[in-house]
Amino acid sequence: MTKSMPQSLRRAVHSVLLLAACTCGIAVHAADCSTPEKAGGDMSEGVYQDTQAAMELLSKQKYAEAIEKLVKIADKGTDYEKAVVNYNLGFAYSSKNDMPSAVKAFAKALSYKALPRSQSEQLQYNLGQLYIVTSQFDDGIKTLQDYIANACGKVPAEAHIFLANALSEKKRYQEALPQIDLALSKSKEPKELWVQMKLAIAYEMKDYKACADALVSLIALVPNKPEYWRQLSSMFYEMKQDAESVAALALAERQGFVDKPNEIKNLYSIYMTMELPLKAGLLMQEAMEKNRIPADETNLSSLADAWINAREVTRAETVLTKLAGISEKGDYYFKLGAMYGDDERWQESQEMLKKAIEKGGLKRTGEAWMRLAVAQYGMKNTQAAVASLQKAVGYDETRKQAGEWLRHLSSQVAAGETPAADATTS
Repeated sequence: MTKSMPQSLRRAVHSVLLLAACTCGIAVHAADCSTPEKAGGDMSEGVYQDTQAAMELLSKQKYAEAIEKLVKIADKGTDYEKAVVNYNLGFAYSSKNDMPSAVKAFAKALSYKALPRSQSEQLQYNLGQLYIVTSQFDDGIKTLQDYIANACGKVPAEAHIFLANALSEKKRYQEALPQIDLALSKSKEPKELWVQMKLAIAYEMKDYKACADALVSLIALVPNKPEYWRQLSSMFYEMKQDAESVAALALAERQGFVDKPNEIKNLYSIYMTMELPLKAGLLMQEAMEKNRIPADETNLSSLADAWINAREVTRAETVLTKLAGISEKGDYYFKLGAMYGDDERWQESQEMLKKAIEKGGLKRTGEAWMRLAVAQYGMKNTQAAVASLQKAVGYDETRKQAGEWLRHLSSQVAAGETPAADATTS
């Protein structure tokens, strides 16, 4: 999971919220409190006529004229009249996409506390949204928290999302996360963008358990998005749940989501780290067969290592023989010789190890001489084993072990003893 993920998700959420706030009407919802709702006040004929005329201008998209007419009467009459006029003035400004002015008008309408309860609650909700989309996050948080805490009507799930967005902008992640959970609990079907918000906030908090839960939900919603599978694997890895991490990637690979070279190699490395070399080998082999990664020396070498660790001798032999023929170094002959030696195929081990030493460029030349001595001793050729050990003594990585065994074999040769057929380096 990248560090940029939370920021990009917030930008996406912000754009969705802006669209919602710009297109919302001032719909009235039914109250459900036990106390009966009071009716609105009366309006004078003049204020009523001017307001109606302004709304007609607004319907004809004559925004400037409508606003001018409403501004003239915005501070006249009773509190109820001023509340209604400023309410409609805010709507006129929002129709013109003048959100800062709309915010001021709506806030002024609410300040008179004269509107009917349901209308006042809806306006408070809309005002909270507008505060947020105009980046007035503190005012938006306060307004929405008051609305959610005191609304008599049903609080929509979107209100919690707006509040969560504002809280996350202020880095108040601990408060934001429960709001998203409330929104999700109120929704019949979880919305992908909301769960993405939860993921982003949980990631900021380094709450990898919550991240994993969010990703499981996202996968359930959109199972064909590869990034969710990869991120889930990363979260399990962060929690040191290696088996779950591998399982998530394996499921993604099974569905064809792991198809890029770096993704394939990453999964290969995880399999090898988890000591699952057979899975690693099958993954690399299939990837090369389907041309997802090139069958070059590097990838073939990785494949060979997987087969060796999985004790798939025949498969490893095929790949290593191919590599030995194309490489300028003797390392692949060395691996063949070591593999044959581990299988006590002494003659073949000797042949490969001699080729490895002859070709040169080995990473562990001392070990090659040491293993050659083991093969020769296994073939009951003690004198050849002694000669190979004398070579192995010249390398730091094998000097001590070779020296100890050399002294033991030299005493055997001097005494004329015959080596046992199952001799080892131990």
